[in-house]
Amino acid sequence: MFTKREEIMRNVSFALSMMLVLCGCSDDSREEASARLSTAAKALTGEIRANDKVPRIVKEQQRKEHKRQDTEWTPENQALHPIEYCQAQLERLSEYSTQLDVQAHKYAVAKNQVLRGISDAEAQLAGIARFLEEAKRAYKAADASNKWPVMIGGFALSKEKAQEKIVAAAERRPMLQATIARNKNMLAALEKKIVKVSDEQKNIVKIKERIQITLNDLNLKKVVDGDNGITDALNTINDSLGALKTDYDDPSVDDLLVPDKASAIKVSFDAIMAE
Repeated sequence: MFTKREEIMRNVSFALSMMLVLCGCSDDSREEASARLSTAAKALTGEIRANDKVPRIVKEQQRKEHKRQDTEWTPENQALHPIEYCQAQLERLSEYSTQLDVQAHKYAVAKNQVLRGISDAEAQLAGIARFLEEAKRAYKAADASNKWPVMIGGFALSKEKAQEKIVAAAERRPMLQATIARNKNMLAALEKKIVKVSDEQKNIVKIKERIQITLNDLNLKKVVDGDNGITDALNTINDSLGALKTDYDDPSVDDLLVPDKASAIKVSFDAIMAE
């Protein structure tokens, strides 16, 4: 025969099992329901008195903390499961490394596009300079002899058309010079991004090596539970992980258009001297 207390606990356990099977709710809901029934059972058996009831706000905080401990690599979880933590961080670093490889490729493609833009604009600017030199020489000769039309670039142009083409060509120079200056600014910013990604890739390799050494030590029992070695090793890993930059999105327009001061001055000076 069961005692009264045992009978109550059996009934509560049965009710709990049926409720969890029928409700089909989430893990958090099931845990909450289980805790509620367990508390009720203890109250019925006298293990918990009415005035010992935990306040709702305290239970809510306990629930949040339980969830955090269950879903995050808290310091407690790291200390209790150092091998699993190191393995998880190796996986995390592999994901970061893949993101960096993709970003490095994007930056390289963007750099090539910017370099091509600079080259094209400079070629156009050089072509305009040659055209203006030829056109002005031909125009002056025709104007001096009053012989029209004049041959410029293989085309016979009237005086008015020659003037129009010379002005149109000259008016294109500021736009091309601005394009070159802007692209050089973008190039300077992209090169900084490329260096940053390269440094991050090197950091990841170093951190992976450090984690692997720690894993080997743990597996070989060189770092003993309770010794400060585990804590020190994990703290070093966490400091390194915290130093990693995890924002690998494309650079913003502001990032690309704001070079360092020396680059900005040189670009402006080159544009002025090219006039």
